[in-house]
Amino acid sequence: MNRQALQDSWVHHTADSAPCSVADMHNRVARFGEIPSSPKAFADTYIPGHQRVLYSVIGSGVTNDSNFNPKIKAADNFHIDYIVAPQGCGAALHWHDTEEVFVVQSGQWEVDWVDGATQQLHTIQLKERDTISVPPFVHRAFRSLSGETGLLISILGGQKPGSVKWHPAVAEKAQAIGVGFDALGGAHQSLDRT
Repeated sequence: MNRQALQDSWVHHTADSAPCSVADMHNRVARFGEIPSSPKAFADTYIPGHQRVLYSVIGSGVTNDSNFNPKIKAADNFHIDYIVAPQGCGAALHWHDTEEVFVVQSGQWEVDWVDGATQQLHTIQLKERDTISVPPFVHRAFRSLSGETGLLISILGGQKPGSVKWHPAVAEKAQAIGVGFDALGGAHQSLDRT
């Protein structure tokens, strides 16, 4: 292309900024000490070996706690959470109807998934700064190999990622210890042991 054509092409590659006041931008900041966290955001956290803390950074994400809200509510097509877990602990097998990306911020983590064609369970180990993208409807689980020094970032796609669907084996373990759901999808453990 000649010089004038290249210079003229900028007309298609410039635009003005959308409005965003200082107050608007401050509502879009999540300082780590102010991020809401929950050790019981999911039904599986009642099951030994699946303890973890979920930090809800941006967007509604998925949770079994209807009262748990993110620090930054405005998210159009993605949702971000931070996850910290004791060594050997993390999420049980579950899926979402959107893809989920895991980025290891610190420590080492393992991610399991079930190949629905063969029903085989596979595991991959991830180190700091490694990333994995799990497709929708594929059962996945993860656990920290580093304990609380490990931080995993979860990014869910979609405007509304829907609810968590648990593997039948997880449901069986949860039911055995009295865990179920209220009408809003919130997970609770019954104190009634009869």
